[in-house]
Amino acid sequence: MTHILFFSPYPECVPTINEVFQARPDKDEIRYEIIIDQFNNCLESVDADAVISRGFTAHTMKKLGMPCAELRISGYDVIAAVDRCLRQFPCRRVALVGAFNMIYGAENIRGVYPDVTFCCYTAIEETNLEGKIRQAIADGYEAVVGGCSTVAIAEQLGIPAVMIESGKEAINDAIDNALSAVAFASQERQRSAQIANFLNYSFQGILATDRKGTITLDNKYCYQVFTDEKASIIGRNISEFFPCIPFQKVIETGYKVLSEVHRFHDHHLMVNCVPVVGKSENTGCVITFQSVSQIQEAEGKIRKRMHKQGFTAKYSFSDILYQDEIMRETIHTAADYSHADSNVLIYGETGTGKELFAQSIHTASYRHGEPFVAVNCAALPEDLLESELFGYVEGAFTGAAKGGKMGLFEIAHRGTIFLDEIGDISPKLQSRLLRVLQEREIVRIGGETVIPIDVRVISATNRNLRKAVQEGRFRQDLFYRLDVLELNLPPLRRRPKDIPYLIDHFIAFEWERTGCILQKMDESGRAAALEYVWPGNIRELRNFCERICILCTHEYANAEDIRRALPVEQEPVISLHAPTPAASTASFNPLLESERQAIQQALAANGGNRSRTAAALGIDKSTLWRKMKRFGLLDAKK
Repeated sequence: MTHILFFSPYPECVPTINEVFQARPDKDEIRYEIIIDQFNNCLESVDADAVISRGFTAHTMKKLGMPCAELRISGYDVIAAVDRCLRQFPCRRVALVGAFNMIYGAENIRGVYPDVTFCCYTAIEETNLEGKIRQAIADGYEAVVGGCSTVAIAEQLGIPAVMIESGKEAINDAIDNALSAVAFASQERQRSAQIANFLNYSFQGILATDRKGTITLDNKYCYQVFTDEKASIIGRNISEFFPCIPFQKVIETGYKVLSEVHRFHDHHLMVNCVPVVGKSENTGCVITFQSVSQIQEAEGKIRKRMHKQGFTAKYSFSDILYQDEIMRETIHTAADYSHADSNVLIYGETGTGKELFAQSIHTASYRHGEPFVAVNCAALPEDLLESELFGYVEGAFTGAAKGGKMGLFEIAHRGTIFLDEIGDISPKLQSRLLRVLQEREIVRIGGETVIPIDVRVISATNRNLRKAVQEGRFRQDLFYRLDVLELNLPPLRRRPKDIPYLIDHFIAFEWERTGCILQKMDESGRAAALEYVWPGNIRELRNFCERICILCTHEYANAEDIRRALPVEQEPVISLHAPTPAASTASFNPLLESERQAIQQALAANGGNRSRTAAALGIDKSTLWRKMKRFGLLDAKK
């Protein structure tokens, strides 16, 4: 229900006001009060949804910001009052005296009374009325027409006076205008509340100024930063808080301050300052700012969200199966490395578990709650690998995704990135990677923005990088950046106790998974397994166990079953990443020749198909390709 307070301009108007209210079809939706408009009414304490008044009271209520509908004086009302004046008093000079908004222009009625002289005396304040009436008397006017206060003063001064009365039509229009003012004020309050909510729930500070830099608007976030300010900062100059911002240049020239770091006491803030453009010129500026630490925290949450999408380490040291003492020592060394934050370079033949150790080091480190990002540097072409590692901006190259793409180094921020097959990257990528390790920052392909990163780098290779450095195939400075902590993983042939232990474990796993007949190896089977050199190491061993569980038709596998499941009998081979004196001084090495023959025989047995050959040997297809290249076997069929 709408509450309207009606200031009746004179006592005789009260019955007419009541009559109009009671005749309205919406009377049940309106609660109204009528107060006689007097000179000493306390207008500041008015409590209503809207006020209806006329003359000086209407002028005052508008100045106070109260929703107000003016009881307007129509030309008919003025004519009626003048007509009564002329009939009651023998006069031909009439002064119209009152508030400006009440009688301005009323002298135009002279066309109705051509033989009467009219003059308007407008007053800004009600206290000026007496002076205006005295002036009219001095000017020779014989009667006064005006409002209730005008009539009262005129009678005291001894000059005839007639009051301008308001009719039903004017009262009804005023009520309509009051209801419209209430509806408009309600909409404005709702809009202001929405804007206040937008501002106050913003996660950054917002300040607006006028052309002089005086603050005209703020939000709650500002007071989280300006904690020493107990009172409102509205009305103060922006230079008190951001003295280094050229706000006058922003306002006068349209210059923009974007993403600049400024300091306020102990706070480092990312600040933007842009002009507010009016219809004809810049009318002020808007400053937005946010704590750098808050931005970093939000960035961390984004990275953690991405981390939850799959960039996690799944394994720890407890997942590594072993019984041999050499593996115990290797794990102990790796665990020591996990407590440091230096880069780690893992040497190991294919299938020795380089990524398993990398994940375990990450899991045991203080970075364990952050992303673990693994990338095989040999599996991607150079350009694709570069874009994956460092990301790119929109339009950096043909086919670039809209909005660009975050690189793996960015995703790994605060966590660990594992660069497998690091020895296979090109000289160009070696240079870029060196800069990342030195400066701890990246630039996306096609971009200009420098992005700081905090990443631990664990790399792995089955190549002899020291030899590659000597031959000029790998940058020496990059090598020493990567090889701060070195971890050498022993091949399976150097872990004889682990071979039967792991075979039993994998056979038991297959028995539970598939329900196969085979359960274990007998003594002859164990001896046969120990005779084999396992060039594919753990990966080959696991594939072998899956294969023998399919082929074996009895519970205990003997030596014949083992040899049947193995791809080919071989002589022991040496590690490709750890050259022996014989390998470095002799032009012919019988052990390497044995490995070459084994690969050649496997290719022949599989019709030259590299995929089946790699599976039979228990190694990756890319590893088989490198070995074929080394031994000159690439002419074999794919």
